[in-house]
Amino acid sequence: MTTKSKLFLCGLFGTVILFGLPWLGGEAISFSALWSHSPTLAIDHRILWSLRIPRLLFVVAVGGSLAMLGASYQILFNNTLAEPYILGISSAVTLGIVVAETFLHLPNTSLGALSIGLFFSFFVTFLLILSHSWRTGRELERIVLFGMGLNFVFSSALFLLLSYRSQTTGGGSLRWLFGNIPWLSLNESVLFLLLTLPLCAGLWIMGRYLDGLSLGDTVARTLGFSPTKVRCFLLFVTSLHLTLITSLTGSIGFLGLVVPHCIRLLFRPGSTRLLFVASFIGGALFLGIADSLSRALLPPLEFPIGIITTLLGGPIFLYLLWKK
Repeated sequence: MTTKSKLFLCGLFGTVILFGLPWLGGEAISFSALWSHSPTLAIDHRILWSLRIPRLLFVVAVGGSLAMLGASYQILFNNTLAEPYILGISSAVTLGIVVAETFLHLPNTSLGALSIGLFFSFFVTFLLILSHSWRTGRELERIVLFGMGLNFVFSSALFLLLSYRSQTTGGGSLRWLFGNIPWLSLNESVLFLLLTLPLCAGLWIMGRYLDGLSLGDTVARTLGFSPTKVRCFLLFVTSLHLTLITSLTGSIGFLGLVVPHCIRLLFRPGSTRLLFVASFIGGALFLGIADSLSRALLPPLEFPIGIITTLLGGPIFLYLLWKK
């Protein structure tokens, strides 16, 4: 069976599973609620279309995006341990939101708090990484170490703020550390999906450049493009993409690291574009299942999504490595 055939079957299987996920949750609903407006199914219809369908669209966009970002970072930095949060973007966003909540008394879901989080991420982390990447050129290890250093600094400042605040006040910010899927309206979920799809398409278009980078900078130059300029552009796209996700979900660990590795072990895609397609499908499916489990294990409790992704993905990843 060819790689494309495997990806098609994977996509078909993922579509079937994702279609069934809206029916999982603390409250059982009838399948007739999908189209019926009868008074007896009014509550089921509202739960499905006002809560679960919008959440599924959001989860698909987030899971697929994080997996694609993880795959692109692993190629971009030629490091199999690279993942979306390695450069400190998520720590900067979270720090900005907690600063707004602590000192400006803004709710962490308000537009002002999110704007400050975006400011911390884009104008601090990205500009420092961009300037450093221009100066270091081909020294990819220094760029990664620089981003990790920023991550440690922002994380330390974040924990300092959280320890300063009382347990009651700081509890609402802890969800940004472990990952959280918000309940959005259908219009908000569709808007988020429309914002992320062009960024995913941009990464897919840049796939041939990533293929060149994976062969080394010398080969990339013979193909007619500058590795440094391509990396800076990709850093811009990926940082913008990750900032958008983190400002709404916090840090969802492990997904961006494990899904691309599992795709490589299972399908061995022959190009970056195939890897991106498979990673998007796998990431959406993985986060969709994890989100359903977080809500269905002990209703009405909802566990942090980052903990579920780690507990669910860790054994799978270890098993695949052991078998291969």
